[in-house]
Amino acid sequence: MKLFFTMAFIIAACSNNPSESVDSFGGEYNEVLEIPATRQEAPPSEKMLLSQDISQKLVRSGGINFQSEDLENDYQQIKNMLGGFNAYLENENQFNDNYRKSYTLSIRVPSDNFDSLLNTISAIAYRVESKNSNVDDVTERYYDLQSRIQNKKELEIRYREILSKANQVKDILEIERNLTEVRTDVEMMEGQFNYLSKQIKFSSLQVQFYEELPYELNSPKKKGFWVRIFNALDNGWQIFISVVVGLVTLWPFFFAGAIIFILVIYLKRKNKNHP
Repeated sequence: MKLFFTMAFIIAACSNNPSESVDSFGGEYNEVLEIPATRQEAPPSEKMLLSQDISQKLVRSGGINFQSEDLENDYQQIKNMLGGFNAYLENENQFNDNYRKSYTLSIRVPSDNFDSLLNTISAIAYRVESKNSNVDDVTERYYDLQSRIQNKKELEIRYREILSKANQVKDILEIERNLTEVRTDVEMMEGQFNYLSKQIKFSSLQVQFYEELPYELNSPKKKGFWVRIFNALDNGWQIFISVVVGLVTLWPFFFAGAIIFILVIYLKRKNKNHP
């Protein structure tokens, strides 16, 4: 029965793809590419470049950091212009301290509009401090994932065909285990492929800009005389309260010290009365 089942698997595999062979039913399946005797097979990366259906896949990313004269106005301008570039705001953060306030924006923009959006944002900046743009060629990785997903799906189909013909429990369990492994691999690779496709379609742009606060708003040296006097009085009062609270906290030690002092005085007087 085992021999019949193995032969059935080989026949099913060959009928789907004559260029692939199966070593054994429970083991690894190795794809064997038939190489014509008249020429040598090119490496996968070279084959991709020679194919007419292959287009270059690029991941673009970049960023800009600039100083703003009116932070909120620039923030609204950037948000309003995104629709015209078919871009969207993926994430934003705002930071404020005594010296400056700033925004950090993560923008996704179609790759064809990346340069235009970056130049438009640069135009509204008061002073550009840094700007960068990067391109990563992921063509080989893209088509390699695509090919591996297709091969795994074809293998899954062959497993299901064999499963429909199996009639022994141990064979059914073995096929189902392999099916689960193949399906897990497909889902993992599809997740990687979808993420890579999103990166290719929508470039990532990081925008950081800030506004310096006026000196009189962030420096205590510019405050008025009476404001500084009242602040000093308030600080002195807070220190006095802190000292009193600290002393009250130590009341058990004061109480124990008083008892010891009274006891010492009592013993001295008693010794004087009884020489």
